[in-house]
Amino acid sequence: MPTSWTAAQVLRIAKANPSWFDGRTAVAAPTRLGTGESYDAWLVEASDSARSGGLDGSRAGVRVVLRVARRPLGELPADPLEELAALRLAPPGVGPRALGLAVIFEDGSPAEQDDASPRYPVMAEALVPGEVLSAERWTGAMRRRLAGRLAALHTRSFAAPGSARDAEAGALAASGRLDFPGEIAGIVDYWNGRLVGPARDEWAPLIDPMMAYAERLAPEFIAVQEFSLIHGDPVLTNILVNGEEPHLVDWEWARIGDPARDLGFLGGAVHAQPWYAPLDDREITDFLQEYVEAGGRGEVAQLRVRRDAWLAAEGFAVLAYLLWVETDRAGGLSPANRRTLAGLRATLPAYLRRAPGVD
Repeated sequence: MPTSWTAAQVLRIAKANPSWFDGRTAVAAPTRLGTGESYDAWLVEASDSARSGGLDGSRAGVRVVLRVARRPLGELPADPLEELAALRLAPPGVGPRALGLAVIFEDGSPAEQDDASPRYPVMAEALVPGEVLSAERWTGAMRRRLAGRLAALHTRSFAAPGSARDAEAGALAASGRLDFPGEIAGIVDYWNGRLVGPARDEWAPLIDPMMAYAERLAPEFIAVQEFSLIHGDPVLTNILVNGEEPHLVDWEWARIGDPARDLGFLGGAVHAQPWYAPLDDREITDFLQEYVEAGGRGEVAQLRVRRDAWLAAEGFAVLAYLLWVETDRAGGLSPANRRTLAGLRATLPAYLRRAPGVD
């Protein structure tokens, strides 16, 4: 079972890391912001003194988001050091400012001594104001601003895909190409060994059409020669909107990769709330045109092919994950994840039936 953190534990973590709060020591009781698949998010406020008035949002206070892993190192799907490197590489204003990373034991104490007990990473980030909006609340103006944010994120060019840590260290390969069929084969290999019974029976018929689709589009991905820092998972629930200004949070899957991946996860023909919006062709084309006009990489037609493919690949992997959670894990699915599962069950098979290269 994933670990559930308490406010007392989070307070202990905060007090052990005053550098995250510019040295401020008067730390208020943390407030839980939400729980994701891998992390709990907590808001922690600190001020110069308990009487300074800083905790009500005045200039004397500092507001920090602590993302505390729900699973220990070794069980997380992505390396938190990659996320930290990506946040340092990202241009200002696109996402949160990284403040630091710590590793703790399950009681919240610092994991400094040599001990075989499970260790949990904690990411500290400056607060990004805003709220997660449902698909119905997104406006054309918000999507245009998101296109601009992604264009800014993708400004810097790299010659090969790879890790954000390698990019930060100047150690990326001199050249490289994308293997989209290999991406799909990796998903199949991972979930084939985990899904059993009805879950496997439901997912397995999608494997051949998904692989055929990937093989058909392989040349589109091989042709990509410029890569960018990408968020990797900009679904609706990882975008905070303040007014009409969107900001990307939860950079767990950030890397150097295909910019079209970031353009796909907003949604499209494959959709499932609350993560992916049901966008029509006109809305997708407008979004891609705004991205290109804002300085984004690529041409609309090629970006459309790849962003649709990345969205289908994501839906294919997430469907397997949710089927696994539904059948094999204690506690089952949350209400939000049940909605996502229902959406993917309806839209992903329908999309693959008419996808290029699928008979």
